[in-house]
Amino acid sequence: MEKSNRYSVEYEWGNVIFYQEVEAMTIQGAKERIQHTKVNAAIRAVHVIEDVES
Repeated sequence: MEKSNRYSVEYEWGNVIFYQEVEAMTIQGAKERIQHTKVNAAIRAVHVIEDVES
C-alpha cells in the first residue's frame, strides 16, 4: 500500500493568500486537491512537509 505525503500548498483565492496542508501522493496531486475545492485558486507554491517512502 502506498502512503500519502504531506504538503503545504500556498494559493491565492479571492485576492487573499491561503496556506493549507493536504495529503497527496505527488505535488501535482496536492495542487489538484486545492483546485478541486477552490476552482479559481492560483497555486503559488507547494512545500513538502513529510515525505513518506512507499
